[in-house]
Amino acid sequence: MNEKVASWRSILRLWIDRLNAVAALVCHGLLVIITTITVAQVFLRFVLNSPTSWSEEVALLCLIWFGLLAVAIGIRRHEHVAITFFRDLLPGPLATALDILAQLAMGYFMFTVMLHASDLIKLVGIQALPASSLPKSLLYFPTIVGGTLGTLNAAANLLLGDIRPEPLDSTEASNAN
Repeated sequence: MNEKVASWRSILRLWIDRLNAVAALVCHGLLVIITTITVAQVFLRFVLNSPTSWSEEVALLCLIWFGLLAVAIGIRRHEHVAITFFRDLLPGPLATALDILAQLAMGYFMFTVMLHASDLIKLVGIQALPASSLPKSLLYFPTIVGGTLGTLNAAANLLLGDIRPEPLDSTEASNAN
């Protein structure tokens, strides 16, 4: 029985970590695109006096995708904002219960974001962004993708028992002060 539990947990860990690695790779690519577009826009505007009309919309679109994917990845990696002062004062079982509650809250929030994304997409219909002519719905698709990944990450953290962030070691703790 224990071998089966270890088996599905190792498979879950492998696939969720692979999924997050792909999402992190996408985030890296988006940062490159955002930086390239912004630098090119500044160069074109201030050096050549010939700005583009579409660059700000595309950079904003990439930034929205980046932000929602990064939040979802942060849930898996425990890189979200957490105030651990009170949790660290609690005895072990209560601190663990608080960590579980935090994962449940993040999972619920990301599920809600994912659930209501279709309402936003329906609301904009077939509208296009004015400068780039890209579909305006592209601004809201990241809520589906990021919400889904965030929900999966919170659920995986709970199923794998990976609910507590790694404590700072003494070197990191002294640098944090």
